[in-house]
Amino acid sequence: MSNQKHKAWNQQGFSLIEMMIVLMIIATIGAIAYPAFDSFRKNRETEYFLRSFQKDIVHMQQKAINENRMYVLSIDNEKHVYEVSGNALKKPLKRAFPEHIRFESFSMLLRVQFNQYGNISRAGTIYIHSANGTYKMVFQIGKGKFYVTKQ
Repeated sequence: MSNQKHKAWNQQGFSLIEMMIVLMIIATIGAIAYPAFDSFRKNRETEYFLRSFQKDIVHMQQKAINENRMYVLSIDNEKHVYEVSGNALKKPLKRAFPEHIRFESFSMLLRVQFNQYGNISRAGTIYIHSANGTYKMVFQIGKGKFYVTKQ
């Protein structure tokens, strides 16, 4: 009978110390992995934002041509928003961008304007700073000619 009680005692589960050791190991692994995961997440957010931003600019230019109207894109670093407005839009299109992204005016203002022919009003460069690097957005003279490169 005492042998059966001894077996039951050994099969009840983990001790408090064993649980604490396992939790400490998990917490340590999490603390080490979090910075790498956060960097990965910001990198993916930046890539997604840049693709979406470029598509919005191309779409804005196409709308300017198709509707024979002027369209303007304005960037607000303080509110982390860019806005597309045009003569035909009753309400401007506003899109938020991630907190870790910041635009810098270099050789043009943080305002891009396309006329009714799809031409940009002023050529120039804007820098886009993010947690994982800096990107250079260059607007050239001509219809829809712009590109983004990582610095």
